[in-house]
Amino acid sequence: MLERGRYKTKQQRAVLAFFEAGKERCFTVEEVHAHLSDSGREVGLTTVYRAITRLCEEGVLRRYTPAEIGDAAYYQYNSCKDNHLHIRCSSCGDLAHMDCEEVEGFCRHIASHHGFQLDEGQTVLVGLCRRCAGAHNVQAQKKQEQREEYKE
Repeated sequence: MLERGRYKTKQQRAVLAFFEAGKERCFTVEEVHAHLSDSGREVGLTTVYRAITRLCEEGVLRRYTPAEIGDAAYYQYNSCKDNHLHIRCSSCGDLAHMDCEEVEGFCRHIASHHGFQLDEGQTVLVGLCRRCAGAHNVQAQKKQEQREEYKE
């Protein structure tokens, strides 16, 4: 018998199916709602919020806190049960798994030298992805060239 309040509605199943189809990607509530609406499913924004909250509570989704106050949180299907760090681009918002042998050593260092146990599933390192870092470097170079031209 289902636990009271834990039944799955058609809308909740649609939200889950959306995340299952995009397992490697992260989405905001608004992106999920827009996709479902665009595909002809009548799902209210509040229903999407509730479904995502429930899926997070059940461990089906992971929630990634926004870098800036006021930014939307990202959610991702929790297809793997192995812990690993994540990296997020502060420019384009891309979020990726950081499957790297060096991560284990980093986590051991944090535990042994700082007495802190990381929750790897919730740990996100923020910086610039390769594409955005390249664009950032090009912009910085152009600004430098403009400054040098102005000095002349």
